[in-house]
Amino acid sequence: MSEKTSRLFFSCFLAGAVCLSGSDGCGAEEPQVRSIPPLADGLLKTEKLAGEGIWLDPAFKLRFRRARRSRVTVWFEDQLLGDGEAYRRRAKEFAGGKRRELRKVVVKTLQAIHGRSWKQAETRIDELVDEGKISQVEPHWIVNGFSCLTVQENLQSLRSIPGVKKVFAAASRPVNRPPPGAVAPGFPGSQQTPFDPKRYKHPWYIRSLQADRTWKELGITGLGTLNVVHDFSFVFSENLEGNLYRNPGEVPANGLDDDRNGFVDDYHGFNFDADTARLTSVPVSLRSSSPRWMHGFMCAAIICGRGVPGKEYEFGIAPQARWAGVIGGGRFERAVQWAVEQGADTYSMSFSIPRLGEYRSHWRKVMEQGSLCGVFFVSGAGNFAESEQVPVQMRVPEDIPEVVFAAAGVQRDFSRTPFSSQGPVKWETEHYREGLVQKPEVCAFNMGLPFLRRDGSVMNAGLNGNSFAGPMFCGAIALMLSADPDLLPWDLKEVITATATDVAAPGVDAQTGHGLINCYRAVREVLRRKALREGGDTAPFTGREAGDELDIASERAKLALLRIRIARVEAGSRAAKAGVQVNDVVLSYNGQSITTRTALRVAVEVARRQDAENILLVIERMGKRIELPVKSGSLGVRIAAAFSAPVFN
Repeated sequence: MSEKTSRLFFSCFLAGAVCLSGSDGCGAEEPQVRSIPPLADGLLKTEKLAGEGIWLDPAFKLRFRRARRSRVTVWFEDQLLGDGEAYRRRAKEFAGGKRRELRKVVVKTLQAIHGRSWKQAETRIDELVDEGKISQVEPHWIVNGFSCLTVQENLQSLRSIPGVKKVFAAASRPVNRPPPGAVAPGFPGSQQTPFDPKRYKHPWYIRSLQADRTWKELGITGLGTLNVVHDFSFVFSENLEGNLYRNPGEVPANGLDDDRNGFVDDYHGFNFDADTARLTSVPVSLRSSSPRWMHGFMCAAIICGRGVPGKEYEFGIAPQARWAGVIGGGRFERAVQWAVEQGADTYSMSFSIPRLGEYRSHWRKVMEQGSLCGVFFVSGAGNFAESEQVPVQMRVPEDIPEVVFAAAGVQRDFSRTPFSSQGPVKWETEHYREGLVQKPEVCAFNMGLPFLRRDGSVMNAGLNGNSFAGPMFCGAIALMLSADPDLLPWDLKEVITATATDVAAPGVDAQTGHGLINCYRAVREVLRRKALREGGDTAPFTGREAGDELDIASERAKLALLRIRIARVEAGSRAAKAGVQVNDVVLSYNGQSITTRTALRVAVEVARRQDAENILLVIERMGKRIELPVKSGSLGVRIAAAFSAPVFN
């Protein structure tokens, strides 16, 4: 490999998630564990991409009209997974193996395939670079190929590179640059006190997902797992620093690539779009309550945020798991490769990318081959039910079948969140032709979640969106992998879907999937299967237990007292002019009963669209019912949800 192109060869690998067969119910006798049979050279058998000649993405015609230089992504002919059915086919081949064993042989195979293809193509690639026909060449082995920049008149020159089979129009790459003066984080390792589930307060969703019971009764807390959070910006606080991943081969913030993997100071993660270890794109104050700039922070907190002395709130579903942050939507391959090489177990993606066209196939193949390395990809289902039609309510990555678990959203009373995207999704690309595919897989909570600030203080409610349902699912997977590190992706899917709690139509549906995640039942079943595989005693984990599933009807009855309280009234607003006061409880708006923030927002918007002039707002003040006429439009209030059950236990 030449110096020109080798500098990026050292990028790393990630892995993906979950899913294959539907669940037949837990408790069946599983097949005997067997080793993955590599070939004589220690590698797995590989496949070749089908078709005559070299395929060019039809999106190039449009892409090159918009910009002179465009990024392309190239697949070489030799791949671990060839056609669009290969993942299912190879999963059957690897069934009964061990996740960590499979990871080793898959990574070795992927790197070897790429090494052979690159050796064959390198000379011609360097010639094209010297001729100025392509630039910024970035090899990647998670999918055997590379990316580069070129212009329309030079696009055909890619056909002259030996081994090239498919050329995609890559997505545009937004660059999330750190603010001036920002430094790469380098938090030293800290000794945490032993985990005690009673020491700090936990949000209500911990109990509803049965995570606390998993800690207390099974002793499973996420210990030993690494969870990569892919976002656009991160901030840090004591609640997250204790569980922050520390790359053992890297010295923090010394400006050197100590482990020689191609990335300087990648101690806690990396910004692949901006080629820096600085993960914060904007300055964020300690008391910030902006969900936008605290987005990555809260995703990590939901997975594994720990309480610390003096800061009593503990948000994490897997409180002893570790996390790392990555940024890199435009260089997804590099982010995934890095995660794989660091030993990642889950990969959380709380974002949605529309209109990727054929490039969806590239993202899917990255995660398919990542999944065979044992990393579990998770995404929120998206927030587009009110703005998009099925089958495009879900976008990349949540629309990817088999290897991405999409978590839809429900409210605290287990009713579906109106904006939560639903399936099915449609896959008709050049590489994948499946038609309509069932989505989402499961659901978690995504409305009225408490909000953790950097200083350790909280807002009782402030987070809404499926961005936070996905991390809840990651936390659940971290618990399962902590119980059995060798759990395979398709086995995990079977377990977590079979143990979920129906909250909508019986069985699987297009709104909530298989139901609400149940951490306790899922981990218990994982432990049963592990004991069976290892010849241990399965009796402690066999059968159903009293209370191992929430009584949804009872919980809903408890939460029927949900009320919307006015927390602030803006001066000169419609509400202020009508006489609304702080601590008023909203009962109805324009005849519509109001029990949630969403209901109030929708009622206000409906009245505005109907051009209603005289609106009757009914409130309760000091136990008295009061009717207030208001003008149509935004009320100018901030509201707080007050539940009958506590926000923190």
